[in-house]
Amino acid sequence: MIDLRASDLPLLVLYALAFALLHWTASPWSGAGFFSLWYPPAGLRFAVLWSRGARFAPWLVLAELAADFSAGVIDIGAPGLLQAVIGAMRPGLTYGLALAGTRGIARGKDDTFSLPPMMMGLAAVAAPALNALLVAPIDALLPADAGRYRIGVDIAISLTGLAVGDLLGILVLAPPLLWIAALTGGPRQALPRPPSRRAVLEDALVLSGCLLLTIALWRAGLGAQPAPGLLAGAWIGLRHGRIAAWLAIVAQVLAFLPYSSGRLDDATRLELHLGIAAVVLVTWLAGSFSDAQKTARIMLERRNRLLFQAERLKTLRAMSVAVIHEISQPLSTLAIEAGHLARATEHLDADIAESAALVDRKARDLSDLVRRLRRFGGRDVDEPSLLPVSMLLQTACQIVAAELRASGGRIDCLGIAPDLAVQAQEIELTQALVNLLRNAVAASPGETIALRAGAVADEVRIEVTNPLVTARKTDAQPLGAGMGIGLVIARTIVEAHGGTLVRQDDVDTARFVLSLPLVAGPLP
Repeated sequence: MIDLRASDLPLLVLYALAFALLHWTASPWSGAGFFSLWYPPAGLRFAVLWSRGARFAPWLVLAELAADFSAGVIDIGAPGLLQAVIGAMRPGLTYGLALAGTRGIARGKDDTFSLPPMMMGLAAVAAPALNALLVAPIDALLPADAGRYRIGVDIAISLTGLAVGDLLGILVLAPPLLWIAALTGGPRQALPRPPSRRAVLEDALVLSGCLLLTIALWRAGLGAQPAPGLLAGAWIGLRHGRIAAWLAIVAQVLAFLPYSSGRLDDATRLELHLGIAAVVLVTWLAGSFSDAQKTARIMLERRNRLLFQAERLKTLRAMSVAVIHEISQPLSTLAIEAGHLARATEHLDADIAESAALVDRKARDLSDLVRRLRRFGGRDVDEPSLLPVSMLLQTACQIVAAELRASGGRIDCLGIAPDLAVQAQEIELTQALVNLLRNAVAASPGETIALRAGAVADEVRIEVTNPLVTARKTDAQPLGAGMGIGLVIARTIVEAHGGTLVRQDDVDTARFVLSLPLVAGPLP
């Protein structure tokens, strides 16, 4: 059970009101032994639990009890009060168990049935089934004078009606509620892509033909045959996914629910709704399977792109190591001779001495850069050591200097204390900083990137801030060609060092804050 926040209270109040209203609208489809063969409150309950998590179930149970007492569904003075209260609490709790169990079984698996589109379809079946299956065991635990569930009515018919009503309510009402919540800023859900006009026309023709065939069979005295609807639902769902499947479900439900709310005997109404439930279930599972397959293909394509990029980086590393090995020795010699030249010309003309000193500095900078690149590409393990933060930032800025010049931007290093130090692997942590700087440069070309570092309590905080511009990306192109791996690599490196990497945007700036444990002690 999760703690209730103040922001959850309006949701619970709205839920209780909507639950009471939907409960009232379900009464035309009631019968002996079951409340309703079309129960929309089940869809509302499922949508909230799927969105907020199974741990929210106890609060929904309390809201449903409040709605039932307020609407007079549960009479405090009537006999069998305990059985009525337990019966009102059971659906919310069993739904929470079913959703938690479905997600728990799928956790850690990567097959089609464990992907979110399919998980929701399976949970939509598991929730009403578990609710119906637990009726008799819970009823058996009640005191003998508490009343019994549906006394005098065949238990199988009663529980079948309960499961059918909940299933129809879930698959008709829950999907649009979850999609609306995702579009209005609720918890992120994977929104399916709407079908094209051609797909809608194709589905309409298939569904119309099957509905006409069902009606013809009915009028011929063969009863409500679900086979045509099953074929249409499976075709539409597999062809065009969940949105098309849901539209087909709504069309078939609207075609039969007004008829089933009329003067039908309970057996006929139950038979009709069993057929509708079978069609609805097959249609939704087919659409869920289709979307799960599409999701699996997208994930596989992304994985293949990452593997291809990794292979390219591996080849580039091998080439870089070979080139660096060839130029390192001549550069070392050049740096040594440039140093000799600078010392030999110190007493000569000022212009000559200044030029020689400039050559010496550039040669040493180039030699240092090649040395760092050699360490990046080498096979030796970079052991953790005490590193000055200022040195790490300087190295990272030097590596991205060429890209920065090409974009027309610049980096402002502000407030970097010289005595800040961290215990880290130099190569890995430098790579994380390089990734953040490259992201900032690519996201804000031609702008000024602010780089800050300071101590906060027992942490070193490094901030990379860049102005927000239109059409920006959260990850830079050079690392992964826009696949978003630069930031992932940076976060992995930082977390491996016991730190955190979080994003803290302002109105007009993007800011990444890198936090690492502060090390107190003399710098090397």
